[in-house]
This record gives sequence, structure tokens and C-alpha cells, in this order.
Amino acid sequence: MESTYVPPDVMELTNDAPDDMATQIQIEPGTPFDKKWDLLKPVIQQLYIDEGKKLADVMETLRLRYNFIAEETQYKYHINRKWKMKKNITTSKKEAMCRIRQSRALVGRSTVFIEKQRGTNVEDKKLRRHLKETMRRDVVARRNVGDGAQELKILSGSSFLLGNSAFLNWYIPHGIFRSTTTRGGSLSVPSPMSISTPSDIMVATPPMNNANSPNDALSPFTRTQNFKGEVDRAYMFVTGRYDALVKSMNPEEKIIMSNWLHQFWLFGFKTAKYWGRGPRDWTAELMRLDLSQAISPAPLPGTPTSTDRTTSQSTLKSLPKPSSLCRWSIHCRIIAYEPCRSRTPSPDPDPDPTDESTWKPWPSSWSEPPYQARLHNSLESNDFSDIKSGSLPIAIPPIIKVLKESKDQEVVEALGFSIMAQNIDLLGELFSNLNRLPRLEREIAAGSFRTSNPLHLATTFVSGPRGCCQIVDHLLNPECNNLNFRLGDRNSLGHTVLDNLMIAILKAHTSILPSMVDDSLRDEKRFPGEEVDICGRWDADSDCIRALIDAGIPTIPFAWKHKFCHTSIQAINHCIAQFICYNEVLEDVNVGEIPSGLFQKLCVSCGRQMQLYPLHALVLTGFGLAQFGHKDEDLFGIVAILLSMLSAGMNPSSSANISMLALFSEEDSSTSACDHEELTPFKLAKRIPERFINKWPARVQVGWSVFCQVLWNAEREWETWDLPSPTKERHFISYRRHCFFGKGRALAKLWAAIQTELLTYRRLEEGDPWISPNFDMYAVLESLINNRPISVGLLDKEMMNRLNRCGCLSVPEGTKHIFPRREDVSKYYFSNLEDWSRTTFLEDCD
Repeated sequence: MESTYVPPDVMELTNDAPDDMATQIQIEPGTPFDKKWDLLKPVIQQLYIDEGKKLADVMETLRLRYNFIAEETQYKYHINRKWKMKKNITTSKKEAMCRIRQSRALVGRSTVFIEKQRGTNVEDKKLRRHLKETMRRDVVARRNVGDGAQELKILSGSSFLLGNSAFLNWYIPHGIFRSTTTRGGSLSVPSPMSISTPSDIMVATPPMNNANSPNDALSPFTRTQNFKGEVDRAYMFVTGRYDALVKSMNPEEKIIMSNWLHQFWLFGFKTAKYWGRGPRDWTAELMRLDLSQAISPAPLPGTPTSTDRTTSQSTLKSLPKPSSLCRWSIHCRIIAYEPCRSRTPSPDPDPDPTDESTWKPWPSSWSEPPYQARLHNSLESNDFSDIKSGSLPIAIPPIIKVLKESKDQEVVEALGFSIMAQNIDLLGELFSNLNRLPRLEREIAAGSFRTSNPLHLATTFVSGPRGCCQIVDHLLNPECNNLNFRLGDRNSLGHTVLDNLMIAILKAHTSILPSMVDDSLRDEKRFPGEEVDICGRWDADSDCIRALIDAGIPTIPFAWKHKFCHTSIQAINHCIAQFICYNEVLEDVNVGEIPSGLFQKLCVSCGRQMQLYPLHALVLTGFGLAQFGHKDEDLFGIVAILLSMLSAGMNPSSSANISMLALFSEEDSSTSACDHEELTPFKLAKRIPERFINKWPARVQVGWSVFCQVLWNAEREWETWDLPSPTKERHFISYRRHCFFGKGRALAKLWAAIQTELLTYRRLEEGDPWISPNFDMYAVLESLINNRPISVGLLDKEMMNRLNRCGCLSVPEGTKHIFPRREDVSKYYFSNLEDWSRTTFLEDCD
């Protein structure tokens, strides 16, 4: 209970008080023993409670002055049980008072506590002593790092979690944080009244003191309380108690904390991305941080200046724009050779951080300390941030101490940043370091890393030019890590790795909102990983992204996106090939039988959860491209991914329970009767409402027709073809694969032609066609409809090498790569990928 402060009207007691009180208390001879207790109660309270004398001294004083003799147990009975006198404030009450004082301080209110029974103020020194004793507690029990990972979305404000480390999840600063969710983030301050006040304590607000203390110095209690609060927050952070952490900070502290975490994320990303070349240490100056822009809070959603996915054209025109032309990667065989001995050039002692042409490879000494140690050293020095350590609402030393002692968390963070930055060399180096740990530490660290969903992280930040499928290959390869990942693993949202690839397509090439793929994401306005383009046109370190963040724009403008292009198709296709390859090696379940976590609906009538299978999810992904994609979209890419998934053995005749009303109705269907039915992927595609299809451009309608024809042919072949035994007819270059295109050759030839197109053609200039003149979607549709051999230039002009019945290009005997290279598919050289400034050469995945 709170009241207006009134100075306590309590008699000042002196050392002579007992004598004064003795003249007031008269104990007549023959007074009953029980009556004496009542008469002496004020004296006992004064001596024992107010003056704090020991019980033995109180007993001796009453014996001498009042000839009152009683046992110690009798004194304790009357003081504690009958009169309920409390000499000291209990620990629980001190804790409650400290919490009340802290919560009131968050809203700028001073606090004084009054003991109702005595009418006196609770001394600050008692509470300060309690705070210090609390801070001396053994912190070992508080070091269960990551136990509260499920609360990460409370801290970050996002339902998308990238592993179980807060450091990995802060890929945007507070300046745009509130614009990423429709709720505007979690910035509420807990009410002081939500903390229960002890019944015998009164909370009051002291009168304002107009006379400022020298330098506005804080009181000893306030300094102690602030320090304890920072230490407590540090342990909330490392133990995953993010809900309590958020509630302990006021809005300004949350802004500072959020921006500091983003600056650390940017440091971790840049250090991982450029590890081995360029500047040795990325400081705040080299990263060109601008605190004044970074900490400016974004306006609340719904206000006139609030940012939206439909960002104003005037704002976008003032920002640097990325190129519309993709980069790409070429997989090639690395030729073993004996290098000539030469003097290692010394790196530029001061390379220009803005000009990569000035960067040289590091000397070996620069790789020490290793990456994970450099992350923790940066926390200690705080050189990565222009927010001073003293301004942080959290104590950094406890975080550093706990993280250094937690090898598993160290591994998760280091590997996580290397995956997001797509640095395959650093990833291999970190795995080597992991394998050198003692067995127990290695097993614990590997277990923590496995539960952080690294495959989902890799597919969230997949980049065709930087790493393509190499990160996925390294994670799945048992020779590299032996972590035994499974494609059925799901992240915190229930999404599979294949689901993540579908999201990668939609977020990069459409204007779709997260809620359109998952109802549980209705509050989200952006997908994670948007700051890294799958086509290599930007990443989190690019000037255009930095400018976008500084402008407070939370999502990639749709004007920056383009159609589902060859580079993106190849990256998605290669990742699927890697999944299927290692899935068969590990003898895991059929990937096509793993239910998808996307586009799920609940039938309110019967309570059935309607889950799709991967090919059904692909159908709706294709619909998303057609309905919400770029103006140049032609659905060539979704046809390519369909054939890739079919060649991987996914069953086109599998049925799923689907409600078309729930998927496509714009009205509330909660009161409708059950309308769900068993549909194959082809039937689902054919049931897409005509009101959508009729509004699509002609080339999109042609692409959708090709997509449906491929599904129909595949379903028909699957149902009519007797599959061979598992020991026969296994094709696909270096690993066993059923021939799932059936007896017909049309789909096999189409798949081979698409692979050749992806390996030999890119759009080099603005205005160039997205597909080469050697591939025509109209001709493909005509061939499929009329049941004729596929007719495209690549096949008609005999530009391709021989292929087998699975649509796999014949390759020289003894080769071990998973997917074909350019020289495997073409009879002669006709590729246009000679722009080496946009090309990255990657080693073949065996």
C-alpha cells in the first residue's frame, strides 16, 4: 500500500530511556506473573526491537530493574509467537522491497519504506547489505546457459529463432525492431503494483528535494542496487530468462541493449565473413557505426510516419539501390598440384576496409586467437561498439565469465556466425577445433549445436554465389562432423529444412508476409535472413542494407527483388540434392513423406489439423510466386524445383487432407462444416481458384500449365509403373537413387534440359532475357499437352550430352560429384558465364 510520505512521529530514545520508562511502569507486589508480561511489553520492545540489544542483555536488565525473572524460552514465546515482534526484516521482505524500489525507479519514482508496527523508516543500509549478500551467492547454479531459449522471442520480439543463442538472433537493431511486428515489440514497463508489498510495510514517496546534491551523486544504496541489477540481468541473459530481463529494463535501457546486441551481431558476421583476409579486427570505426541513427526508436506501427512493406518511393529513391544483376557460383574440380615455394607477401598493415582489392590474406599468426575466442575478447574490450560499457544496462564481466566456461555455447555461437556468413573455410576450421576437444566437452558442445537447428540456419542464409550448397554439405557430411542430422528435424516453429527452402524462395522473390505461410506468424512483418540475398546482390554488410536499417525500414523493398532466377534455382536445387544424397546414405525416412509445417490449417468443425506434404507445399509456393511474384516471373524456377524433387523420389500421388476454403477463402470459415478432402499435389494445383489464375500474365499462366502438366505426368507414371526392387535400377551419378520418372522419357529429358540451362546461362545485362533462347516454356507446354517429345533448342540442336532414363547427364566414369558440371552436360562450349567478376568457383561436393 502506498501513501503520501509523513515523517514518523516517534519518540527519540536516549540511553537514559529505560530509567525514564522505569518511572512510568509500576509493578505492584503480588501482581500475577502473566500480568507482569503485559506491563513490561513496552520495555522489552524498546530494548530488544528499537535498541537492538541481545536477548540475554534484555533479560538481565529486567531482572535488575524489575526483579523480573523468566526463562529464555518464555521470552521467545512472548516476543515471537504471542506479540509477533520482529527484530530483523526477513530476507523475503527485503527482496520484495528491493524489487519494488527497482520497478518504481524504472518509472522515475523515488521510494521510502515504513514499518507499520514501529512507524520508522527502513534503513537503506539494511537493504544495501541484503543486495551485497545476494551478489555474493554462488553463481554456479545460475549457469545453465540456454535453458530459457524458448523465451528468445520475448527478447528479440520475433517468433523466428536462429538457434538458441541471443547473440545469433539480433540481426536487426532497435531502430527498426518495433516495425518488424504488428504489436510493435515488447516495450511495456511492469507496474510496481504487480509486486506484492509485505503486509507490515508501507510504501511511500519522499518529498522532492530541490537542492541538488553535488554532481547529482547517487546514494550508496542506489549505486549498489544499480550494480546488482546489472549483474542480475547478466545472469538472466546467459541463463535464457529473457522475459525477466525485458521486464527489468525501462524503454531507454531496452533501446541501448538492443542496439548493442545488433552491433555485436554485425561484428560477429563481418569477422566470420572476412576471416582470413582484410582487417584483422573489426572495430566500431571500421564498421562505420552511427549510434545517433541506430538508437532512434522507430514510430509505432499505424502512425503516419510508420514504415510498411509498401515503402514510399521517395524514401527508396534516396537510398543506394542494389544491382538487379545476379552473381553466381560454378562448381568445379580442384586440381591437386605442388605449389612453388615463394615468399609469403606481408599483408597491408592498414587495408582500406571499404576496398576489398587492397586486402591480402592473413599471415598465420593473425589467426590467433581463434574465432570463438575473438568473439569473447570483443565483449571484454567492447571495441566493436560505440556504446560505452558503462552505458549498458547489463554487466558484461559475468557474461564473459560464464560464456568462457561454457564450451557448448561458445561452439554454437562461433559455428552459427560462420554459417550465417557462409564461410566454408572458417566452418571447417571450427569443426576441426571441436573435434580436438576432450570427449565429454566435445559431446556436450556437439549436442548443443545440433539442437540449435544449424541446417535451418544454413537454409535461412543460403547464398548461391558465396556458398551455394557447401555449408549444407559440410553439415551433413559424417566425415566432417558426425552430427547425424535428419531431414525430419524441425525448428521452434515446427518447420522442416525443406520448408525453410520454400520460405527462402518466397522471401527472396515475392511480397508475401510470414503470416501467409504460417498462421502462427501473424504478428511478423519480415522473414529472418532477408538481409542476405540468395542471388548475392547484397548481404548484412552491404551499403544498401545499412542505409535501409538507418532509414528504419524493416523489410527488403519489393522493388529490390526480381523473379525466381537461375542462381536462386541452382542454390535451392543443389541443397535438395545434398539432402537426398545424405538422406540415403544415412538410410533416413523418405523425404517426401515428412509432413510440412507450412500452410497448416485447423478444421474448427472436427478439430483436424490439416498438414501438407512437401510436394503440396511446393504447389502453394508456386502459387505464391504466380500471385505475389515479380512482374517478370514465368514460373520456370518452380518447374525446375518440382522436377528436382521428383527426381529425388518424392511421391506425386501422395494425398493430404486439404480444405480449399480454409486456404483461399477471404471470409471467415470458422462456422463452416468440414470441407477438407484428400488431394494429390496435381489435384491441389488444378483446384486453385480461377479468379486468381485469370488475372495472371500470359507467361505465368503458361508456366503454371507446365507445372500442372509435369505433376499430372508424374502422378500417372507413378501409378502405372511397377517400381523395381531396391537393389536394381538405382541411378544418379555417385549415389543410389530409384528411377522415379517412370517409363516415360519426357520428364527425364525436360529435367536434363533444365539442368543444362542452369549450368550454361545467366542474364548478363539489364534487358537480357531471363531464360536463354535455347529454352522455351511455350514449346515445353505444347510438347507435354500433345504427348510429344520435349522440344527445346538444347535438345533439338543436340547441344547436350547423352542422358540416362532418370534425366541424369552421363559423366565420365569414376567421377564422384553429386550434381553435373557444365562440361558434363554440354557437347561443346556455349556457356555465357565468363564474367569472372561476378563468379565464385566452388569445389565439387563429393
